[in-house]
Amino acid sequence: MSSPYPLQENDAYSYEFVTDPGIKYAIYFLDYSYMFSDYPSIAPHIFTFNIDVISGSPDETVADERVGYTVFRVFKIFFEKIENVAVYVCDTLDERHLARKRKFDLWFWKFNDGSLLKEDGIAVIEGTPIYNSLLVHKSNKHWPEIVLAYNELNERAGEK
Repeated sequence: MSSPYPLQENDAYSYEFVTDPGIKYAIYFLDYSYMFSDYPSIAPHIFTFNIDVISGSPDETVADERVGYTVFRVFKIFFEKIENVAVYVCDTLDERHLARKRKFDLWFWKFNDGSLLKEDGIAVIEGTPIYNSLLVHKSNKHWPEIVLAYNELNERAGEK
């Protein structure tokens, strides 16, 4: 198996790395507790996971498995705090949300070492399906409540 790219840690929830072809990525987690405000026992530990291209064009290079491996290296760091929870929302603005979901699913099944549980969901907002995934450490004692809250939020998404 290949190795992850070297990470630059900007703070506890933000990282950057540069691929061999020179594409620069940012990986970061943002507070998502407000979405889980009806669930005060778990809300403080819920974050969104984001990955952005800062410079370069990944569409112009061949698939780079080290990017996925690096993403999961960041997850390994993030989930050192077992109570942390990550929600990944597939951006729909450019109509590539299904490709993002497939890529994320591939990375999960390829690089997860068994320590993370993943629950997939679809929130329908104004007729648009928003694909999303929940990641929780399997040792998180609140995981049943977290999954229940996540599924309830997806079901109620159009109401908010």
